[in-house]
Amino acid sequence: MTAFLVGQLVDVALFHRIRAATGERLVWLRATGSTAVSQLIDSFIVLYIAFVLGPQHWPIPLFLAVGTVNYCYKMAMAIILIPLLYLGRRLIRAYLEAPARGSA
Repeated sequence: MTAFLVGQLVDVALFHRIRAATGERLVWLRATGSTAVSQLIDSFIVLYIAFVLGPQHWPIPLFLAVGTVNYCYKMAMAIILIPLLYLGRRLIRAYLEAPARGSA
């Protein structure tokens, strides 16, 4: 829960900072950039609490290796999903800009 909370707070703060700097341009940058930092924090906090401080007592090299692979997977998925981000944004905008249905 701690990792999720910290990661989400960082994600939201960075997202809004990037948005303030880029306006409505570069949607991919604010989505992926904020995710890159927040997932780095989230991935390593979860592993550290669960496996280094927890009963397994992982050595630091194992913690860093697993955390790195975990983070790389999350970032690869974030990058792969960028086209879906733009598609979803286009569909939502089209829906919101369409004339009201059933009105004369």
